[in-house]
Amino acid sequence: MKLSDLSDEQWFLRLSARRDAQQAQIRQWWEYYDGEQPLYFLLRILAEQDDRFGALTINWCEKFADSVDRRMFVEGFLLGGSDTPDGGLWKAWQRNDMAEYQSENNVASLVTGNSYMMVGPSTEGALITVESPDSLAVEVDPLTRRVVAALKFYKSDSEATTDDRAVLHVPDSSGGSRLVDFEFGKPVDSTKQSWMTAAQRLQSSPSVPVVQFPNRQRQRVGRSELRSLKPLVDAANFTATSMMASVLHHAMPRMLAINVAESLFMNDDGSVNRDAVKSATGALWIVPAETDENGNVPANAPEPEIKQLPASEMRNFHETLSTLARIGAGLCDLPPHTLGFGVSDNPASADGIRASEGDMVARVERHQVARGNGYERVMRLAMAVEGNDPSTANGLETVWRSAATPTQASKADAAVKTYSSNISDLRQARVDYGYSLTTIEAMEKRERMADSDPELADAVTALREARDNAMGATSDPPRSV
Repeated sequence: MKLSDLSDEQWFLRLSARRDAQQAQIRQWWEYYDGEQPLYFLLRILAEQDDRFGALTINWCEKFADSVDRRMFVEGFLLGGSDTPDGGLWKAWQRNDMAEYQSENNVASLVTGNSYMMVGPSTEGALITVESPDSLAVEVDPLTRRVVAALKFYKSDSEATTDDRAVLHVPDSSGGSRLVDFEFGKPVDSTKQSWMTAAQRLQSSPSVPVVQFPNRQRQRVGRSELRSLKPLVDAANFTATSMMASVLHHAMPRMLAINVAESLFMNDDGSVNRDAVKSATGALWIVPAETDENGNVPANAPEPEIKQLPASEMRNFHETLSTLARIGAGLCDLPPHTLGFGVSDNPASADGIRASEGDMVARVERHQVARGNGYERVMRLAMAVEGNDPSTANGLETVWRSAATPTQASKADAAVKTYSSNISDLRQARVDYGYSLTTIEAMEKRERMADSDPELADAVTALREARDNAMGATSDPPRSV
């Protein structure tokens, strides 16, 4: 059957099943990101220790995903032929708090392998929301690679435990599209709850306003960025928990008592005398003396002997964890100090740290290309919702903050050099430094006011001269030879 021949109920069943399959697949990835994955292979170790401590989990997955996300910040959108970020698109982005929610989109795509954004109308303009694959399922046209149908699940009440509402967005035979509401309840004359259709609304646009963000897609299927790190995290958790168990038995000195009367450590009722045996971190090892038929120690019995066993080093565990961390850092393009190893009293120089981050910067820039394409489609949809022609956005480009995260001093140095060498003009130098569009416009407005007002211009000149004189006065005078 062709997709165009599917009824609304058939579309619902098709996408609902896909959403259920997605939930089963991504659940384990969220557990690894949250550090709450099942640790079945550690149950025996914990049981042998009488559950005196919990499993020691090392959450490298969260560290890796957040390290990538921290380098991905959108700073604006450029229209084709323009050297200045578009103010209208940036206002729509800011109005929807996407400066915050883009991080949610990045992390969901990195962890689960996919994420979505929806665009719709609101009283203020285009409404942009980030959707997780555990609440949204889509149908992608294999030819155009665009979403042709979407099903969004949600809860009608914040206290509801399960989703009881859904919205289906499908094309319409009239050339537009339709929004079909579904609700989970009891049909008429029925005692069993089930999904049933409610109201539907016609849309003038034929496009389904949903954009997917697959991560490292292969044949339009996203893959989790945590795949290569997952087995190393399991091995590290096993090693760390085994180390904790060994600490109780080998990493602290042990007292050994030989040929000691058992009655000295026992009460009359057979319980242990806690005043005689005081140990908070382990057990006192005792070899009782030989006794006669009455339970007394013979007079010729060997003298009691008290010894202290030396503690053992945990170097084998430390080196194992360090090796796993080195392998993980290499697979994830992370510098050595990021995963907590390779840190010494003499840290690497700034140039050495920058050099070690080269692969991570290249990885993030590759993600920026993929995310940027999706954000550009989102902003074209937002333009259509607000009544603007999206065809005028040909050549739309997402402006990213530098993935290399340069310091303000290095950005200022580069901006001054390019400006003084006539490579860039003053506005581009301010952009290179990192000033926002609003700040740059305010600076240019003040400069125009100074040019048109002689008194203000004289005041600005006087302030600059006073500043220069003050800087010259505080500098060290030249020394005579």
